[in-house]
Formats: sequence, C-alpha cells, structure tokens
Amino acid sequence: MKISLKWINDFVDVTEYLEKPEPLAELLTKAGLEVEDIQNKSKDFNQVVVGLILEKEKHPNADKLSLCKVTTGEGVVHQIVCGAQNHKQNDRIVVALPGAILPGDFKIKNSTIRGVDSAGMLCSLKELGLAETSDGLLILPSDAPLGKNFAEYYGLDDVHFELKVTPNRADCLSHYGLAREIACLTGKPLKKMNIEYTQIDDSTKKKIDLVVSEPELCPRYTGRFFDQVKVTASPDWLKKRLDSIGVKSINNVVDITNYVMHELGQPLHAFDSSEIKGSKITVKKATAGQKFTTLDGTEISFKEGELLICDQERAVALAGVVGGKNSGISDSSSSVFLEAAFFSPMSVRKTSRQHGINTDSSYRFSRGVDPDSVIIAMNRASQLLVQLAGARAYSDPFDFYPAPVKKSSIKISTSLISERLGYSAQTEKLNDFLIRLGCQVEKNGDHDFKIVPPTFRFDLESEMDIVEEYARMNGYEHIPEMIPETKLSPASHDKNYVFTQKTVSILTGLGFSQAMNFAFVNDEKESSLLGRPEVLEKLNLQLKGQKVKLLNPLNEEINVMRSILLTGLLKNVVSNFHYGNQSGQLFEIGTVFSKLEPGVTSEGFRLGFVKWGFHPQMGMNEPIQKNVFALKSSMEQVYRKLNIGEPKWIPLSAEQVPVFCHPTQILGLEFEGKWIGYCATLHPSLGSTYKISDDVAIAEFNFDLLIKNLPKVRKIQPISKMPRVERDLALLMKNSLLASDILAEAKKAAGPHLKESYVFDVFNGENLGKDMKSMALRFIFQDNNATLQDEAIQQSMNHIVEQLKQKFSVTLR
Repeated sequence: MKISLKWINDFVDVTEYLEKPEPLAELLTKAGLEVEDIQNKSKDFNQVVVGLILEKEKHPNADKLSLCKVTTGEGVVHQIVCGAQNHKQNDRIVVALPGAILPGDFKIKNSTIRGVDSAGMLCSLKELGLAETSDGLLILPSDAPLGKNFAEYYGLDDVHFELKVTPNRADCLSHYGLAREIACLTGKPLKKMNIEYTQIDDSTKKKIDLVVSEPELCPRYTGRFFDQVKVTASPDWLKKRLDSIGVKSINNVVDITNYVMHELGQPLHAFDSSEIKGSKITVKKATAGQKFTTLDGTEISFKEGELLICDQERAVALAGVVGGKNSGISDSSSSVFLEAAFFSPMSVRKTSRQHGINTDSSYRFSRGVDPDSVIIAMNRASQLLVQLAGARAYSDPFDFYPAPVKKSSIKISTSLISERLGYSAQTEKLNDFLIRLGCQVEKNGDHDFKIVPPTFRFDLESEMDIVEEYARMNGYEHIPEMIPETKLSPASHDKNYVFTQKTVSILTGLGFSQAMNFAFVNDEKESSLLGRPEVLEKLNLQLKGQKVKLLNPLNEEINVMRSILLTGLLKNVVSNFHYGNQSGQLFEIGTVFSKLEPGVTSEGFRLGFVKWGFHPQMGMNEPIQKNVFALKSSMEQVYRKLNIGEPKWIPLSAEQVPVFCHPTQILGLEFEGKWIGYCATLHPSLGSTYKISDDVAIAEFNFDLLIKNLPKVRKIQPISKMPRVERDLALLMKNSLLASDILAEAKKAAGPHLKESYVFDVFNGENLGKDMKSMALRFIFQDNNATLQDEAIQQSMNHIVEQLKQKFSVTLR
C-alpha cells in the first residue's frame, strides 16, 4: 500500500519526518507495519526552481533554438538554450539548474549547444515526469515566487511510503488508520475530522427504496441520494492527492469515492440514480447463469450465491467488488445514489476469487472494514460532493444495521503480560497503551483490566492478543533473549514421524525419489480412476465415508481432498514421461481423507509407489523382469529393514482387483490377518489413455497398519564362526501353488539349522505338463557351535522333500 506523509499530516503531526522520514519508517517496521520503500519527492526535484525569462533572442547558430536569459531571484542570471516555442519574455517557467537529476536519470550540467554556453534547462511537464506528452514548456502563473523549489511550489514536496500491511491489520489500509497507528506509537494527538455540510429537507427514502435480503452477508448498508450533481474534472488538490498514491483521476464524483476510501479505509460506490430501474435497490444473492457486465466492460456469468446490488430489473454492482457498467457515473449524470456498506469479508473474498476480480474495494472488504466507520465515510463523501460537485444532499439517509457489531470484553493483567514476555510490564504504561489503541478500559484493582477493543481492530479477540499489543507498542527489542527454564522431560518423537523418516531413508537408499503432491485433487478424475471404491475398502486402502469437498476451491481442478495416493503419483508419471524421463521410480508417504459425517473427517496414512520404463545397465539391453517384480522386491526390503515381520503376498481374485490394475499381474499383501495393500501393473487401458507405452508398476499400502505394532525389539545374535552350507532343490508342482506357502512349509520341516531359504528360479515349459511349473529353491544351513556334517544336512533336506510331497504333492525333478 502506498501512502503520502503530507496526507497523514492532516490527521497527526509528522512534519518532523518530512525532512527525514527514515526514523518513522523504522518505527512502523518495528511495530509490524513493514516499510518496503521510501520515495522522497522533494529530492527528486533538487535544483529545480521557479524562474523568470528576462530576455528571449534567437540562437545565433540555429533557427529552431532560442537563447534565453533567466533569473531565479537574488540577482542571479542564467543563459539557457531552449528548443521550445511557447515561451516569451516575462514568462515564469521551471528551471532545472546544473546538478539537477530529472526523471529517467537525466543529469543537468553546463554544456555548449551549437557553440553557445547553456547553464541549465527550461522544463516541460514531460521532462519533469508529470505527463506522457507536452506541447511546450510549463508556463507558471505570474505570481509564482522566483527561486522557490518547484516540488514545494507544485505541491510535490512529499514523502511516500510503500507499506506491507499484514492481513490482520486491515485497520491500517488507509491514511486515517495509519495516522491513528502513528499517534499510538508516538504519543501524539490524533486530529479530529471536521465533517460539516448542508442537507436539504427532502428524504432519501422518498427517492429510492431499499431492501436487504441477506443481512448475514451485508450486516450494514447506508445510502444517500444527491441531485443537481455537476460531473466535471476534479480540482488540482484532489488530483494531486490521488496521483501521489498512484490513483488516476476520472471525474470529481468517482475521485471523491476513491479519495474517501484511501483516506478512511471505507470503500464507497456512486450509482447514477437515473439508471436505477424502478428506483429500488435490493441486496440479494445471484442466481446461476445470471449475467453481469463490470465497469471495465468485462462480462461475467454468476455461479450462484454471489452477493449482488440490484435494481428492479438487473444487477448493478457485485457487492464489495466492482460496479456495473449499466449504472456507472458519466459526464451526463446529474443525480447520484451513494452507497457505503459493511459486507461479510468471507463473501467478498469468495466472490473476488471465483471471478478473478481484484479491486481496491475487494482488497479492503475481504480483510474487513470497520462497521462503525460506514456512516462516517458516507458523511465525509457527502461533504465533498456538496463542496466539489455542487450537489444537494438529501436528508434521512438509509442506515440498515439490524444487529450492530459488538466486541467481546477481554480480561488482562500485568502479571500475565510479564509472565509471557519475560520482563516486568508496567500498569500505567499498559493503561496508556490501551487508551491510545482506542479500547474501552475498566480497571479492576491495581493490576487487572477489563477492556473492550474498538470495532476496527478485528485482530484483538483474546488476552494473548493484548499481550502481543503490549510487546509491539513497547518495542519487541525489550523482550530479553533467554532460554526458558523447564523441568519437563523431552517428549518422545511421534511414531508416524519416526517410521516415516526410516522408510524415506530406506527407499532413497534403494534409488527411489520422494514425491510430495498436493492433497487436493479433481473429484471427477479421481472417481473415474478408482472405479469401485468398495474393492479398495476391502484392501483397507479406501477410508469409509464420503469424499471431503473443498468449500472454496482455488479452481475446479482441485476441488476435493484425495482418497488415495495413486492419483497424484500417476500424474507424476505422465509429466515425467512426456517431458522425456522415460524411466524412473517414485514413492510418496502422505495422508488421505474421508468425511464420516458433517464436521467429522477421517485421515489415513499411506505409502505409494510407481515405477516405469527401463533404465539400461552395463551388459543389459532389455529388462530381466517386469517392473512389478522390482517393486515387490523393494517393498520386501522395506518391511525387513523396519523389522515388522513377514507379510504375505497373495494373488487376488477377479472381484478383488481394482479397476486400474492389470487383472493377472497383481498381488495383495496380507499382514497380521489383514489386507494392507497391493502391488500390480497398471491396467493397459490406462497406459493407452495416458499415452505411456512402457511398463508401469504401481503399489499402495496402508502405512498405519504396517507400523501399528512397531517398534519391535531386535534380537541381536553373535556372528557364527562356523561355515554356511547351501543346498538346492528343483521341484515340479502345480502352477497355482505359491512360493510363500512352499517356503513356509519347508521352514517347518528343515529343523533349527536352516538360516535362510529363497526361490532363485521358476521355469514353465510344454515338456513339464499342463498347468505345471518347476521351482528351484535354495536352502542355507549353519550351526553356531559346530561344523555341520553332510548326514545332518541331508537328513534336513529329506524331511523338507517328504513334507512338501505330503502337503502339496510336489515331485523332484
């Protein structure tokens, strides 16, 4: 926000800071109102003064140039060559003397032009940076004082601050609001505004009807009727005030509404009352599909629920955001209905975001304006309309305010402030601060206060807010730097955090990259991907309940909270693949959401994977296995390194397979009697839809169930010095038999010396017979105390073969 110190000076004395603004900027910044930039306009026009042309002659060596002798007072005469044609002897003009630096970093110095010395430059508005074009020199009135600094004479001797105002300090989004803050910080008195103007006896309510249908969205609405309005250009002082903060002058009526908004922080809107159909104003919600054209000619279509200002036939303004082209002020307007209102910040913020319309009004309304200042701003604008537009102000204005805003009282004590800030708070200083902040103060005893904050301070709601105000007003630098004393034991780390970090470490060590996607997704796209949610519910991946819809989504592409991680991970695959990363592997650990009932949301922790393409390695031009097997192997390493036991991989029936998975390339993972997820190849139809030609493997697991009973104690055993012995078996069996079942049964039969067993080869061939396969198993034996003998090992192998034959009818190859 840009502010003018000369404007601030109307309300609090800041004269001392006009010459040296840096101390005031530091004071505001320390109080939480960061001054990002200081522009001292007086310095911009240093060595630029008012001059008088004593003589004007032709340049001896150039027909289009003139040679002028110019005085700037006190007997000083300068010879200056000039190329303009609109000046003459005895004209008072603007002279830039050597040493001046004009806009555009144009430095003025002594020079020689066509063989004649020139000591300065006569200036036009363009050269002074005050206009885009100019026809000649700026000719000043005959009473302009010689030698006077041009910035001071022209009213440009001002200092501008660029402020960064935090969203909770909407009360400082105006010159009066900032002056009020400066008065608090410096202890200087705040000047009262003198608002006086003449009203005629005719009633506003006889000219316009008003109906407010949505008092919750529009708690206060005021309006006044004016006639005999003369729409003209604004006076110079008003134009300069607006120009000083970067606001373009339009006409006197519109300029007055802008001026009052920047002065008091209350947006206003002026309607051409002759364009209000049926002489009736209604504040109501929009209907779906209703059309509206804004002041700048932009046509928008309402969705439903936006708050509108309507006449009897159509919308004439988008409440708190922008006015309509159909009722704006024009040069022919002669009667005006002036609106000043307090709209719900939430309503204005939502409407502004939905339609992408950001205005000075919506900026203030969305942060909150003072409901008590509405009528003050109305009266101030009325005063200026009477003075500058010759308007007649009608009496008996509208002031719809059925439920006045009342601030709740807050109890505070100096002992609490001292405890929280770490130094002794002073009772008298607290009392002084509270009064300067505009609070109603009631003292209870020597050190206790009961206060009611002013309505313009939306951020003062609790005792901690008052503690912060004391610290801010007294200076944050007074808070001592010290480590607080504590006798509490350190809290244990959150279980989810600990095992999340361990899992991240394991997977990054395996070559995976971690994805961090938004928790917001598109409802339609996710629903299309999920297909049958009951399938995922049985795998304990889909939370029970409905999707969590966002009340105010940034756009329709992200309008619900995600139900699974796969939605975001697939988007990552598509983006990477189409940008040329044709192989990769990602994982994500994140939260999924579901709404059980209104106001009750359920959350679940999930671990998701994607792996796509093939990365050629030395001596390998083709993959030796599908990505789904590599992903399965990675997951096995995760649960082994986390020491969570041995989950069991189980093939899924057709009814159990999610629609986005390959029906025959999928395994479910069971742990402690519960399904916890799946590992699969992406369904070919989705690969075609996403235009991914390579093999894509996907997996998702219920991380909550996976780490439910962790941590488990690891049993540490000494490393045996005895040799390990390996034995292999090749077994012929039915295709339907699972390797996990074979290994589990073999482990039972092997005896205590079996240390490890695994499958190292599977073969299918026509010579094996229909629905048969050959599986090669490796068994590793070791005795911690002695060298195993061949007889003992062979006895274990015989037990294994015999048990597998009885249990599964397998045969040796």
